[in-house]
Amino acid sequence: MNSYVGLTTLKARMTITGTGDDTQLRTLMEAASRAVDNYCRRWFYAKTATRYFPGAGSTLFLPDDLLSVTTFKTDDDGDATFENTLASTDYFLYPLNDVPKTRAEINPEGDYGSFASGIQRGVEIAGLWGYGDGESATPYSDSTTTTNEALDATETAVDVVSAAVLEVGQTILVESEQMYITAISSNTLTVKRGVNGTTGATHDTSKTVYIYDYPPEVQEAVMMQTARLWARKNTAYARVIANPELGQIEVYRGMDDDVKHLLFEYVRPRYF
Repeated sequence: MNSYVGLTTLKARMTITGTGDDTQLRTLMEAASRAVDNYCRRWFYAKTATRYFPGAGSTLFLPDDLLSVTTFKTDDDGDATFENTLASTDYFLYPLNDVPKTRAEINPEGDYGSFASGIQRGVEIAGLWGYGDGESATPYSDSTTTTNEALDATETAVDVVSAAVLEVGQTILVESEQMYITAISSNTLTVKRGVNGTTGATHDTSKTVYIYDYPPEVQEAVMMQTARLWARKNTAYARVIANPELGQIEVYRGMDDDVKHLLFEYVRPRYF
């Protein structure tokens, strides 16, 4: 669960000052974020996951963006046991100098000749998946605040030293756990624990709270699409609107053209 824009930022753009519609706005922010993912054929948040791919020869194209590898395994005999754990010296990830990584190449000087070529479910990669900023496999920024209490693994009310830099709709990172902010009251956050493939864990007090950051164009696209969905609710999402002077007007539906222009450089090419 996540949104690519915070609720405070969105409301400032839409000149909404009240709080009565916050829940609806957050729902639309999340929906617009997923629409952006679908349009771009990639997601921009960081997801900890183990993913499986068909075996390949010396080149393995990754249909999902890869930020970093925890383990890279292959199953050479198709018995659903991934016996081979490849070292980082057994393969190269491309592009070499940027993230996200979109393909792997066998190192001819390594210990393996292929990525389990011919095996339908031959590759297992555990790691961090998602879109990076081109330079860093950790797409988040220091929020300049810290936790103000020790946390158990399930508590959803999280006290921080200052919530001034935080917004509803943001995803935060405390140590290795991601949390999604659904409400803020003073310096207490209401969060969903262990989101995006991470696990709820205990945390000591005074731990740094990081904020996940996203490309400016993606943030702008989500704000525009959310505003469009918000306006359409006033017509009950009707496809045709009657106007006494102009007659019937068909409403444009789907992704806004300006949103598409903003996202053009982020659309992932099709490899399959």
